[in-house]
Amino acid sequence: MPVFSYEQLRKMNPGEFRVYNFIASHLDAVPEMNIRQIAESAGVSTTTVLRFCEKAGCSGYSELKYRIRQELDTPSRNGSFDADPAIRYMKLAAKDSQFTDKMAQAAKICADAGQIILSGNRESRPFILYGAYLFSGIGKAAFTAEEGWGSACPKGETKPAVLILSSQGDGEEMVSLTNRYKKAGAPLISVTNTEHCPIARMSDVNFSCYMPEISRISRHGRTELVSQIPLVYLLETLTSEILGFQKQ
Repeated sequence: MPVFSYEQLRKMNPGEFRVYNFIASHLDAVPEMNIRQIAESAGVSTTTVLRFCEKAGCSGYSELKYRIRQELDTPSRNGSFDADPAIRYMKLAAKDSQFTDKMAQAAKICADAGQIILSGNRESRPFILYGAYLFSGIGKAAFTAEEGWGSACPKGETKPAVLILSSQGDGEEMVSLTNRYKKAGAPLISVTNTEHCPIARMSDVNFSCYMPEISRISRHGRTELVSQIPLVYLLETLTSEILGFQKQ
């Protein structure tokens, strides 16, 4: 699979990102699929697949398949978890001025807030709790408000800031909850997997990670799994930046 920079991923439109997600999650099958099958599987047009190939630095779909086949034939490849996208995200983020500016803005919002409310869906619960642990450790009042467990709306006099953790960023309940926070006047910071989702667009500051999605079928239905390494990195970086503002 061609390596994309964070900036390249950020500039992909939703259709191109669906192609990226499908191919990244089905590398073994792609060399045996034609372009129409890829388009149908990703829910896009063949033109979108060709645009994706161009952004991957390939002259067409045939070259993309050839490069993927070469990668599959490389002896070092195995079935273990691929941390490369997450590692690449962290390395590039540290050098990206847009990222550092957004991080400084988010840290200032949190430093000035009387309390920080961490909110997200059920899959985000461990990271919501970890974020609250980090913020409490530097003296910030931090509370959690998970999807399905009430909709604690912040009171203006407490000067709250809201941090929303939602990979998909488009769940009906989470979007509704985010809207209530916004109506209450709280500044919103969100971490999503793409900026092309309602929660990202509703936020004052959004960090989009663009990690490959892996589909999983369980008794609860179909879920999309993404690496949460960038989320941990963002929470710890934000905590460090808030601490810097507190020392000023």
